[in-house]
Amino acid sequence: MTDVPASASTVRDGGRAGRRSWQMIDGALEPLDFPGPTDMRFPESLAEYVLEHFSRPGDWVLDPFCGFGTTLAAAGRLGREGVGFERDAERAAFTQARLPDPSRLLVADAEHVDAGPWPPFTLLLTSPPFTSFRTSVGRDGRETHLDDARRIFASLRRFLAPGATVAVEVSQLRRPEWRWTRPLVWEFGTLLGELFHFSEDIVFVQTGSDHAAPGYHHTHVLVFRHEP
Repeated sequence: MTDVPASASTVRDGGRAGRRSWQMIDGALEPLDFPGPTDMRFPESLAEYVLEHFSRPGDWVLDPFCGFGTTLAAAGRLGREGVGFERDAERAAFTQARLPDPSRLLVADAEHVDAGPWPPFTLLLTSPPFTSFRTSVGRDGRETHLDDARRIFASLRRFLAPGATVAVEVSQLRRPEWRWTRPLVWEFGTLLGELFHFSEDIVFVQTGSDHAAPGYHHTHVLVFRHEP
């Protein structure tokens, strides 16, 4: 990324000063030696941008759908304190082995994690499951998927400091065989807007050949404020 880290005053106003609502990134995913699909994640350059603009060094950052630990890896390099939850035991074990402190990743469903030994988080950065919160494969019905998302994100508020930023990476979904697009950005924007105060939408346009999500070369980060 070419953007310089934000100053403290820029972070406080949401990092809007002097920057566009869209960013160009290569979008290539860092290679992982995992015996299974590894494309269910965003590139570290996206995580770095959000961390630089919506947190400060020393802040505590939560990724409740941690996957392969992209948020935690970027947070560590930038001097933030990262914590993640991951329900898939195989994926979690792989990610724990990559972390300097494996205890920062809990093998657990985000909805059922008890309060841990952390201060309130000032940033939640995540990419939630696009099709199911219940299984790593397959696809739930739309209402089931969105009801689960609404309930789980509501439960995550207990971990957040007043005024915390909630940054959620999400994309529309389109496959040629479907012949239609699921407007997942709109759906998540609506349900998260019921729980948090919507701040802005940042579009990340990928210049490389990799898709950001099925059928698209761009993705969105929806940014909210937690105001209890």
